[in-house]
Amino acid sequence: MGLEAARELECAALGALLREPREAERTLLLDCRPFLAFCRRHVRAARPVPWNALLRRRARGPPAAALACLLPDRALLARLARGELARAVVLDEGSASVAELRPDGPAHLLLSALLHETRAGATAVCFLRGGFDSFQSCCPDLCSESPAPALAPTATETSSSDLRVPIYDQGGPVEILPYLYLGSCSHSSDLQGLQACGITAVLNVSASCPNHFEGLFLYKSIPVEDNQMVDISAWFQEAIGFIGKRNLRGGD
Repeated sequence: MGLEAARELECAALGALLREPREAERTLLLDCRPFLAFCRRHVRAARPVPWNALLRRRARGPPAAALACLLPDRALLARLARGELARAVVLDEGSASVAELRPDGPAHLLLSALLHETRAGATAVCFLRGGFDSFQSCCPDLCSESPAPALAPTATETSSSDLRVPIYDQGGPVEILPYLYLGSCSHSSDLQGLQACGITAVLNVSASCPNHFEGLFLYKSIPVEDNQMVDISAWFQEAIGFIGKRNLRGGD
């Protein structure tokens, strides 16, 4: 299916919708930019769309399978199928129209799958003209950025810290999104630190780090080590699905 049926939405129009609580609740905003770009800055209401070499191959299959790859949240797919959302809005970095989208890119594939799978007339499938760059200029109050990097420690701080502790184990988990923290195995064993961050769920990507507090937190274990010898991309969809469900329920 071509993209002619996709509506092109102006940034100001999307901003007006997101400022109305009822319309914002019925708007699904899907960000197709690279995940690191999303982490640095994004529309607060947006969801990141997973994209890697494995998903690129799967997304070229039947529309239903493509949509399941790009939107791994089953509850969200069910809402789309029932026509509960007024609109699904796809955005990229800065494309001015759907005509500029690469046929093998995530935005094009996602729009095509949405047009094919959403109930006719129930959910409008839209593309944001100008992408995130234009929207941030138009509606900066609706966008968020990652926290500024911490300043380098002073000589006094360095001398007072335990130099035997690896840098990645010092301090606490780092907030990379309003609902997502990145930490080490050591951080995951610090109950007080986890509770101070308001964390309710832990995605444990390790073959050796235990789930320290299974009675207190929801855990998802992915038993691989993050090193150059292991292909962790096969686990991306499962991990993103777990994170997405916790975000939908208001957890960290």
